[in-house]
Amino acid sequence: MPKARVNGIELYYEVHGEGEPLLLIRGLGGHLAEVPFLVESYRRHFRVIAFDSRGCGRSDKPEEDYSIAGFADDTAALLDALGIAEAVVHGSSMGGMIAQELALLHPQKVRALVLACTTAGAAGGVAPAMETIQKMVRNQSLSGDEAIAAGWELGYSASYIATHSDEMMARSRIAGQYAAPRDAYMRQVIAAAKHNTYDRLHQVTCPAMIIHGSADVMIPPANAHLLKQHIPHAELHILEGMGHGYELEAQEQSDALVIDFAQRHSRMAEGSARAAR
Repeated sequence: MPKARVNGIELYYEVHGEGEPLLLIRGLGGHLAEVPFLVESYRRHFRVIAFDSRGCGRSDKPEEDYSIAGFADDTAALLDALGIAEAVVHGSSMGGMIAQELALLHPQKVRALVLACTTAGAAGGVAPAMETIQKMVRNQSLSGDEAIAAGWELGYSASYIATHSDEMMARSRIAGQYAAPRDAYMRQVIAAAKHNTYDRLHQVTCPAMIIHGSADVMIPPANAHLLKQHIPHAELHILEGMGHGYELEAQEQSDALVIDFAQRHSRMAEGSARAAR
């Protein structure tokens, strides 16, 4: 298993495809075993770098406090270890929080920024409805297939679940083999709860694109509009009827947006534009 030693820990990573680098940063408790569908799509166009953050998947899980800034430092160090000067960075949910900090703390590493179903922080953002919070708390007491199915209800439409439940369960069971232990997961929860970039988002200088589902109950779409207001020249795409799991449910539409954006802001596109002037 490929691992890189960064900041005193080992991070599990994979690199797929050729071309300009596209870095994927997953969300709370997320890891590579959850997203082969994204890697397979993007690797046709880019050199895709995907990894498990500290506390997740096959990476180390140190028994210490975590922070979003610390995750960003790990990410920058991983790019250094792989000899990658800069990348288009795609962060989903908590991964989008990490991507924001990466763009702020290590701007030279971020060629362009994709912020998917994320927020700049609860302090200035819009929290989930109390009903959603209660469901999330209740789900923590569940286990096995029951916990998996309960999680779907917060991320996907009922119609999608009804027609894709078998493949979703198979994928979730495989991913579950690498689920974070509860203590590591809670360290990530605490880190995400403390995240706040609102007062600094105007410092983001790279191109940015925000994608969000209009029916996201976990991170309400109002947060996407707030990101758009605070990040200079950011693009915003709201996917109608989609929830927090739009990357899977609306994959064709979502992937097309990401691929187009990343190609428009690639070194090759920049070189072509410069040559045309």
